[in-house]
Amino acid sequence: MSVQSSIDDTTAAIMDALSTHDLSDEEKEKVSALVGQLLMKTVEKTTKNHVETAVNCCGPEIDLAHQLREEINRKKELLISNLKALR
Repeated sequence: MSVQSSIDDTTAAIMDALSTHDLSDEEKEKVSALVGQLLMKTVEKTTKNHVETAVNCCGPEIDLAHQLREEINRKKELLISNLKALR
């Protein structure tokens, strides 16, 4: 699932929950932007947890832990760049 489709699906679910309220296009855009911001925060937190876990579980293999951390951070930055491009 792409990031945009995840944002769209979440936004659609919110709009469906608010179906009794008519939202303007501007309000819908704000909801979509909020969903994107929350996804970015979730990515940050999840990445931090994964890095900490990798470092903790690979104690004796510290080089492996550093490699994992670098790869995780690289993929996180790529995802964040993609999220920012959606704005």
